[in-house]
Amino acid sequence: VKIFSKKKNGNKRVISFLGIRIKYKKRSFLRQIYNRLKMAVVNTEFYHKKYIEPEIRRKNSLKHFRCLEIDPGLERIKGFETINVVKNSVTDYIADVQKGIPFEDGTFDLIYNSHFLEHIVWYKVKDVLCEIYRVLKPGGRIEIWVPDGLKIAKAFVDAEYYNSRDFESDGWFYRNDEKDACVWVNGRIFSYGDGIGTKGHWNFHVGLFSERYLSLLLKQCGFDHIRRLEHKECRGYDHGWINLGICAVKR
Repeated sequence: VKIFSKKKNGNKRVISFLGIRIKYKKRSFLRQIYNRLKMAVVNTEFYHKKYIEPEIRRKNSLKHFRCLEIDPGLERIKGFETINVVKNSVTDYIADVQKGIPFEDGTFDLIYNSHFLEHIVWYKVKDVLCEIYRVLKPGGRIEIWVPDGLKIAKAFVDAEYYNSRDFESDGWFYRNDEKDACVWVNGRIFSYGDGIGTKGHWNFHVGLFSERYLSLLLKQCGFDHIRRLEHKECRGYDHGWINLGICAVKR
């Protein structure tokens, strides 16, 4: 019994494997392989950084008003350039901002990040904020959204000591069918890390914030006019009940 066979049938080819026959046109088959290989190369971070990113930089350098989003989701905020540690469908620049933001001083007018800082280990957050300060223009603005650690902690304490169920209004019960407050607070503070992420950059949280502490870090980096943002000012996805937004201006 033949396991594998291949034969011509006019301008077509027929492959038979374990009794399964596959017909294809030679040219279209080769074209499919070529297109798949081409897309594989184009989508690599190396190709993007070497050939695509320089042109993106050149075009954006001509803008009068520049906005940057750090760690974007899968949808681009209109008018924003994007920087991410890994490449996704809306990534303009690939870089780990913990090691520096690869732009000159005073490049951007506005820098936005949503639920990014909690993925930076807590003792490096100030360095990242100071780096953001560096690449902002004088008078430039930063907008930050993070989980409200104080609100999450209070809801947990109220549940444990006073049998409060206020935390249930959050509506987020990942791996928590029993709606236990302790499981909930673990999920909200540390988040989930079971295979979600790319290249080992799992989705665990490694930083915790309150409005006071985040405002203090911004002040220490040199920011002024620090205030809390309202939910309606969120430019991307609003995480709702736990969302804490802070904005500040570079002196």
